[in-house]
Amino acid sequence: MDKEQAKEKFIEIQKLFTKMSHEIMCLVVPSFYIWHTLTFSRSTIETDKETAEKNAKTMNLYKNFLMPTEQSHLHTFVINIMKFYDKDNRALSFSNLIKSIRENEGSFTPEVLKSIHPHLEQISVNTDNYIPIKEEDLKYVESIIDKHKDLISNLKDIRDKQFAHTDIKYISGTFVPNQVEELIIDTQSIFNRLSSSFDRSSTMWDHIKEDSIRDTEFLFKNLERGEIVRLEEIKKKWENYE
Repeated sequence: MDKEQAKEKFIEIQKLFTKMSHEIMCLVVPSFYIWHTLTFSRSTIETDKETAEKNAKTMNLYKNFLMPTEQSHLHTFVINIMKFYDKDNRALSFSNLIKSIRENEGSFTPEVLKSIHPHLEQISVNTDNYIPIKEEDLKYVESIIDKHKDLISNLKDIRDKQFAHTDIKYISGTFVPNQVEELIIDTQSIFNRLSSSFDRSSTMWDHIKEDSIRDTEFLFKNLERGEIVRLEEIKKKWENYE
């Protein structure tokens, strides 16, 4: 493979990283925290009794919108986070991303990296010892997958038998939200570990979590305010008939 072919292959794999980042930023993280905020908004464990009761009332008033929304975000984050751990060789998963890098790692030289990202030297990033993927990266990915293997297996079961299609036989697949949150954080960590080696890049997702929670809470407040206005308008309307 000559240098131009190596550059094309490098850019091709970069696009896979971009697509995976988009999946995390636009689907997994916001969907999980929107679902979590909606689900636990009426829990007295997560909030005070008065707020929980107000939220439960709001959820009931707008149940034809909020209940499907809650369920849709649940489906979205489960289906999309499982893509990263899919064993299908057609899937954009960590294993297939690693396979693509390893198949071409001999062609991905420091010169190729510098030609695509000349700015790295300008910001004093050492590219002379560049290796597109390291053994430590592989061990790290394996350790994270092993750490969450039971949860990953359970989420796969839920995805396959409840979300992708509904089994006739009932399955009792459940998960602990805190464990899913930890899996999401570790998924981001794997992504950054691989991208840091591949093209010396990293991504921050903290603001997505904060924005998703804030926007969902803001929605509840606006619905509450809107309901007060709606009732006042109804009252004024019927007062005119007296």
